[in-house]
Amino acid sequence: MAASPDITTIMFDLGQVIVTFDHMDLCRRASAYSPHAPEELFARMFSSGLVQRFETGLLEADAFYCEACRLLDLTVSLDQFKTLWMTIFTLNAPTAAIIERLRGYRLLLLSNTNCWHFAYCLESYPVLRRFDAWILSYEVGACKPDRAIFQAALDRAAARPQQCVYIDDIEQYTEAARGLGIHAHTFTDAGRLEQYFKTLHIL
Repeated sequence: MAASPDITTIMFDLGQVIVTFDHMDLCRRASAYSPHAPEELFARMFSSGLVQRFETGLLEADAFYCEACRLLDLTVSLDQFKTLWMTIFTLNAPTAAIIERLRGYRLLLLSNTNCWHFAYCLESYPVLRRFDAWILSYEVGACKPDRAIFQAALDRAAARPQQCVYIDDIEQYTEAARGLGIHAHTFTDAGRLEQYFKTLHIL
């Protein structure tokens, strides 16, 4: 696909693109505070809809903590829970290095996330300060692939869809972006991302 010559905005997903994470690691550590095995904790947490409610802003953080403890039979303090919940990330350094090389473009972060995860990543990974705006599901009240969150990003970019590029590791989300006319790349690794940017004359 040939890029529009007037691309102004590059949008990045956060999880598994800029940072990697492992929900099973959370469940393994949480199992020390619960009678359930990590696999059971994972099934309970991620099939219940609880995380999506948190990530769309339908649950405040304290309410999420209380509901998660009931759902998982966890016996932990709020501070212990926050540590378990937040410390699942690792910086994807090659992607961060590409972001640092981008000049002359408006950079937007477009992420399905929650207030605790984003606050932790923002404090831990300075590359996120390179972004001009953060479009976050819990603030918008919608998660990808909902059209509303992409429209919120376009509004913040003050750009036409064909002036924007979107990077995400989930094909369903890049397809949603393409459906709106946004250039999109399904992320697998930084090397392929760099090649994609070169085809668009971004790098």
